[in-house]
Amino acid sequence: MNLKYIVAFGLVITSLLINVSMPSKVIDKINMITVSGYDKAEQNRIKETVVAPTYLEQGTVEDHVYTTSADTVYGNRVKLNSKASEQLLNGKLRVAFYSEELAKQGLKTPIEFLTRDTSIDSNLFLAITKVPAVELINTVKTKKGKGVYFEDLFEHNIIHGNLPDVSLKTFEDSLKGETSDPFLPMFGIEGETAKLESLAFFKDDRLVDTLPITQADVFKMLYENVGDGTYQYKSDDYNISVENMESTRKITAEKKNGSPEMTLDVRMTGVVREYTGEQVMDQKSKIETDIAQDFTEKANRIIKSFQELNIDPLKLEDFFKSKHRSYNQDQFKEDYSDMTIKVKADMRLTGTGTRR
Repeated sequence: MNLKYIVAFGLVITSLLINVSMPSKVIDKINMITVSGYDKAEQNRIKETVVAPTYLEQGTVEDHVYTTSADTVYGNRVKLNSKASEQLLNGKLRVAFYSEELAKQGLKTPIEFLTRDTSIDSNLFLAITKVPAVELINTVKTKKGKGVYFEDLFEHNIIHGNLPDVSLKTFEDSLKGETSDPFLPMFGIEGETAKLESLAFFKDDRLVDTLPITQADVFKMLYENVGDGTYQYKSDDYNISVENMESTRKITAEKKNGSPEMTLDVRMTGVVREYTGEQVMDQKSKIETDIAQDFTEKANRIIKSFQELNIDPLKLEDFFKSKHRSYNQDQFKEDYSDMTIKVKADMRLTGTGTRR
């Protein structure tokens, strides 16, 4: 019996000695990057800026910002680590920014760095910056850390604003799938904060057009179902603000005379929060018709601009492919610019708010 205890004790001591001698990454000797930004640099190089926070006592955060330039993103990471006192790792990366100038050249190569790193979450947020990415990152001042701040900014605008659901995964899927084109949010600067300014649309991996975020409510409802949106309408007779907007999108596709014809049916409900006309309930039917017509006109303009640019961020080709065995990619792309794409909208007001 005593011999068994002696053997067990010996095994424990041996295990401890082995673990002590094995190389390992000591937590105190690494620093997790939360934000990265990429800009075009001179001589066709790429500039990378990263944020690595240190968590101090009483919940305070100190952000360390490092910037280098190199021929490749991988080359930048070697240089960045030479500046940091701890090893910089990507495991907590929350947001990656790319400058507008870089996005116009194409983002396939810079983004491959992220997709090849298995420690990076595929739900990582991506965005374009109207100013250099390094300027945006350095300008923002926040006590909760830049990584948390930017992540919260994305989530708030996705849940309650005009930003559709976007991530590294959705961007990569659009590039690989070849049946849709990606889009990303574009941020600028206002004071010491970041401001969501527009949606940036891509043809393959190159930025080709933008849509002001104030008009992106229509695109979002064409792109996906919305659970908590807003809508503003202005006419000669009245102004109205509708909140708690919920919408569902249904796409139908058929062939007429050998060519695809698509219809997007958007059904919306919402609550009046502000109204400048007469009693809203007396004008309810007219207001619903006005908003539905306004939505349809804006949607048609947006879709027409997509057709002129020959881009498909609404994933219409992807939908047609899933529904029609006769789908031919070359034929669909040839037909797309002149394709009949209809929008039907229905609006129902479910409550009234203030009147002034």
